Amino acid sequence: MQGSSNPILRPLAITHGHYECRDLNETVPILSHLLALEIVDRRDKQVTLKHPNTEWLLVAHQGDPDAPDKPQRNHYGVRVTDNAEVDRAYEYLLAKKAELRLKKVVMRRERVGSYSCFFMEPGGNYWEIESYEDRHKAGLPYDVSYPWKTPLTEEQFPGRGYIPQAFTHGTIECNDWASSVKFYKEGLGMDVITHIVTPKPHNIKHPAKPWYVVSLEVPEKNRKYLGLMQRYTIAVAAPSDLAAAHREFCHRGAELGVKEVEEIRDTEAGKSFFLCDLNRNWWEIACARH
Repeated sequence: MQGSSNPILRPLAITHGHYECRDLNETVPILSHLLALEIVDRRDKQVTLKHPNTEWLLVAHQGDPDAPDKPQRNHYGVRVTDNAEVDRAYEYLLAKKAELRLKKVVMRRERVGSYSCFFMEPGGNYWEIESYEDRHKAGLPYDVSYPWKTPLTEEQFPGRGYIPQAFTHGTIECNDWASSVKFYKEGLGMDVITHIVTPKPHNIKHPAKPWYVVSLEVPEKNRKYLGLMQRYTIAVAAPSDLAAAHREFCHRGAELGVKEVEEIRDTEAGKSFFLCDLNRNWWEIACARH
């Protein structure tokens, strides 16, 4: 499902995922050790990480010491080459569970060609280590199944038995699929795509980038609403584009179910504003300082 021909946003990309943890000193080493994420910026109460094969960034925020665990449906994920690597990742996670203080390690049943395991790091967030081997065998294009150009090697990520080759996705929950898709396309200017045969595509994706955010439809009674630290950043090209998007969301946001549009703020990184959507998920619309 391609994006709207006249969306509010003209996005450059989803540039950041954001993530609340309890203690950066506890969480960040786990992300590097298990997921091959590298620190690219560190400042007060936040650390920015990047996977060597993926352009978008993860910003880990220091939350309260008693910040709640996040639902499994609000996870991030990396991709490995094949199913055997997932099996070895699961074995490694189990072996290291106590030492790394992992709260949970779970093997997921294969689902429509996706084969994966999950773990919850000490800061209360789930991660998925996933293989698309079977989806590729079923016909999914190579560049979608394996979204990296130069594979990491055993020398770069030794001794685990698996190698995370890309930081592929995040996930959010939504209450109603149809109205949510309308917001993603007409509001955010994104495509909504699928990697499987389904009448309900649910992957929010910029057409020029391989990573995506999975929007999972969940009954409202089962929702766990998350705060501003658990958000995604979408970039626009210029301050004028940001200002125009802000005006349009203030004017037309109610049509798309938008709950709140905060004022534009000026930071060291540039200008941005926060937006709470119809599902009470948070987005940051940003223009970097050049």
